[in-house]
Amino acid sequence: MKKIATFLGAAALLAATLVPAVAAGSNCANSTTGPYSNNTCTINNSSNVTVNNVNDAQIVNTVRSVSNTGGNSASYNTLGGAISTGNASSNVTVSSIANINTTNVTAGFAGGSNSGMNEITGPYSNNSAYVNNDYRVNTYNSNTATVNNDVNVTSDSGDNNADYNTGPASVRTGNTALGLLVDTHVNDSFTVVSLGGSGSTSNNTVGNSTTGPYSLTNDAVVNNTADVNINNVNDLRVDNRVLTDSNSGRNTANYNTLGGDITTGNATSDVGVNTEGNINTTAVSMALGSFNNDGSNEVTGPNSNNSSYVNNARNVLIDNWNNKCQSHNADDRFGPDCDVNDLGIFNDVQDTVDSGSNHGDYNTGGAVVTDGWSSLVESILNHLNDVLNQVQI
Repeated sequence: MKKIATFLGAAALLAATLVPAVAAGSNCANSTTGPYSNNTCTINNSSNVTVNNVNDAQIVNTVRSVSNTGGNSASYNTLGGAISTGNASSNVTVSSIANINTTNVTAGFAGGSNSGMNEITGPYSNNSAYVNNDYRVNTYNSNTATVNNDVNVTSDSGDNNADYNTGPASVRTGNTALGLLVDTHVNDSFTVVSLGGSGSTSNNTVGNSTTGPYSLTNDAVVNNTADVNINNVNDLRVDNRVLTDSNSGRNTANYNTLGGDITTGNATSDVGVNTEGNINTTAVSMALGSFNNDGSNEVTGPNSNNSSYVNNARNVLIDNWNNKCQSHNADDRFGPDCDVNDLGIFNDVQDTVDSGSNHGDYNTGGAVVTDGWSSLVESILNHLNDVLNQVQI
């Protein structure tokens, strides 16, 4: 999993860290209840967290870069013509970063001790004690991105002419070096949800103690419920049209009476086109057992009905939709009839490195052509629809 480390260019960078606060502790009790009485104590701890990250990015990069010491002419001279060019170098970086969402939600089920008890209940009484902890986390990440990179880079010391000279003609070109990086990183959502008091010593305690005879109902219940819904929806189209030319050649020394010599410099080119998008990283951790849940019946009366319950429910739903025309404004950005076949990465890369194509023709005194070396290093990296889901419950 490659996550972005340096944030440059046009970007929507969103970071949310949410830590819901929970009360230090809550206690309720039905204690020393009268005969034929109905008694209820309830503790409700509820946290609802909703995070919506909705992003649109439209990026258009049009770059034209020319580094030129060539294109010279020394022709039609009686005593000869000489051309000597310097070096030509060009280094271009086009970086686009957009629609980056980072969300961190942390909540503890037992921020303090919660206690509900039925103690010393009267005969024929109804007694209920509840502790309810309810956590709901909803995260919606919707990203739509269109990126158009149209890049044309030239580094040129060639295209020189020394022709039709009576005296000797010579062409000496410098070295050319071209470096280009087109880097696009869009639609990256990182979501962490941590529920449960990891390492907590807090307790949820319910119980029935010393219940009366014929007490009809003595219920002590702990309910821990966690619902986590995470939706990652991404649509993108990236068009990379790249044309590069690193040239020290294409020189002529023709039709010279005393001859023509050509010596070219070296030509090098290093081109990288990196595109990353629709990367979803989701981690959900629920540790309902990291604190104590106690339910007990102690010293119960004759013919009494006593119940203690501890209920833990954990529900996790993670949806990842990448390039399915499902983002919030896919129809507006990609047309009312959005077609998944029109989404993705489209690269059109044409690179030329040339120290040759030199001509020393039709000279009376002879011609010598010496070409330098040429080198091309090209890397095209596409990193698309990368999903990592980690759930610990």
